[in-house]
Amino acid sequence: MDSLLHNSVGNLFAPRKLKNIVEWIYDNCYLRDNISELPGHLKIFPYGKEPLESMVDPMVQKITLCWGSQSSKTTTIYSGLAYLLSEFPKDTLWIMPSAENARNFSRGRWLPFMEDCKPLREQCPVSADSGNIDREKITNMRQEFLSCCLTFTGAGSENNVKSAPVAYLVLDEIDEIDPDIRLASLERIKGRREYKIIQTSTPKEMSGGIWEEYLQGDQRKFLVPCPHCKENIELTWRQKDKEGKTRYSLAFDEDAKMEDGSYDFLKVASTTYYRCQKCDGKILDAHKPEMLKGGSWEAMNPQAPVGHRSYHLNSLYAPAVSFSALMVSWLQVSSTLHGLRKFIQGNMAEPWSEDSAFQDQNDSHELEQPYERGNLQGEYRLLAVDTQTDHFRYIVRGFDRDNKSYLIDYGSVAGFKDLDEKFAQFHCSKAIIDCAGDRTQEVYEEVYKRRNHWFGSRGWKNMAEPYRLQQKDPFTGNTKGRAGQGKFLYLHINKTVWEQEIAQLRGMKMQGFYTFKDTPKDYYDELFAVYWTKETDRSGHIKVVKKKKRHKGDHYFDCECMARALAKFIGIGRVDSENSVNKVRKKPKIPQKSGFWG
Repeated sequence: MDSLLHNSVGNLFAPRKLKNIVEWIYDNCYLRDNISELPGHLKIFPYGKEPLESMVDPMVQKITLCWGSQSSKTTTIYSGLAYLLSEFPKDTLWIMPSAENARNFSRGRWLPFMEDCKPLREQCPVSADSGNIDREKITNMRQEFLSCCLTFTGAGSENNVKSAPVAYLVLDEIDEIDPDIRLASLERIKGRREYKIIQTSTPKEMSGGIWEEYLQGDQRKFLVPCPHCKENIELTWRQKDKEGKTRYSLAFDEDAKMEDGSYDFLKVASTTYYRCQKCDGKILDAHKPEMLKGGSWEAMNPQAPVGHRSYHLNSLYAPAVSFSALMVSWLQVSSTLHGLRKFIQGNMAEPWSEDSAFQDQNDSHELEQPYERGNLQGEYRLLAVDTQTDHFRYIVRGFDRDNKSYLIDYGSVAGFKDLDEKFAQFHCSKAIIDCAGDRTQEVYEEVYKRRNHWFGSRGWKNMAEPYRLQQKDPFTGNTKGRAGQGKFLYLHINKTVWEQEIAQLRGMKMQGFYTFKDTPKDYYDELFAVYWTKETDRSGHIKVVKKKKRHKGDHYFDCECMARALAKFIGIGRVDSENSVNKVRKKPKIPQKSGFWG
């Protein structure tokens, strides 16, 4: 009996043996089929193991997850939190963008998960009346466990995040949370020696959110071994090849692009692969599981503060997302700014940059397609003209109804007679000319003579819409009176909208903007003359500032903006183009050479 008592007392005070956090999750966490597409015992993807281990590492205080969609970001967080609350229970605050977000998440995902997790369920108080979990203490927004409390809240007000101190703070989708409220929430852990801040979000902007937090941390990348050369590589959307040239990492069969410029998406899906940047080997989706198993996180910022681990992971790594699905999605959305923004933020886990990240003129040759200068391209040709004191600068660009466009010619001419010759030579449908400057009256009258096919225009920095049409009297400038009575069409253009779109197109962040083979440097000099940069004002606020390179004209850039705006106005490449394209005179389709990306 004494021996038995001695053993019992010894077991009571013996050090507790804890399972590794990943093993604990494998044994205790379960996902229902209405919560996950992979129901059953939760399995952690290889790239999720180290972030989970960081949650129990006493040297780590802040964990930043900047991950792409369908990468199990949220599942990783709440499975790790379940371990902390079960094995190291401390008061916790989980902040979401709104109270509705928090309530829906808690009711639909967290509470069912908690009930199926035995160690966590055992932390729940039991009602004396029913013998079941006490629903007065375990509610959607607050769970009062036996040893700690978990509170969900929305970030709608500072009052929601000001309360008693907590040891674990979860900031979910921080780019949707007001910065002042986020800073106020950090007061909840102030003064504590042991704490964890776990933050995650889809990145939105370059500053002030998850991307800035990622850059402040140690910037970990998940490197995986190529199945062919065995070198460790990072899966990226764009890469440098062995010669240092920029290219897209995903490739597919050239036959997937049809003669009219559209894509056979079934063929795209069946032939897409990832190109290894070290050996050019074809990496397929079937290779991904073994590559992930052999992967490891590597910190890229040795100057980071001790205790802040930040992880970046795009959707190329996600087992649930195939290379082909990403490629098809890219081809479908990359011709619109809205679609492109969502793709970059959601799948690439990168912030949207209004300053056009790809402003390097050195990569301009990638815009070129295998057709000669002057060759007719596109179903419709537009002439765009920038007015100078003693001459005109022009471009001719061909447009297809799927939003692809092709530079056909550009240059400088002396007068309207020369412009008429260019209009006829390239079978143009419409023309647009800048009417601002010291030649306004002359341009008004010349546009009026050509009013069946020509538009006058003027650019504005601040407009509520991308463009606005008026009818203007060429002699009085009057826009009132009976429509069509001695007037020509005058298109007001929102310069901010179209300059940013051309910047995205020239930098290949949007697809479908092409130039002819061996386009001369003087065109590119002007196309890239305008750029955007971030500057900090005296009050410390970061703003985007438009600038122009010294000794560089931007006339062809202006022409491209006018051509783009006119194309969208008359219906080319718009979602309603089938209904509005009759505004332009249809020309016979010109056979086009088919290249890989263009």
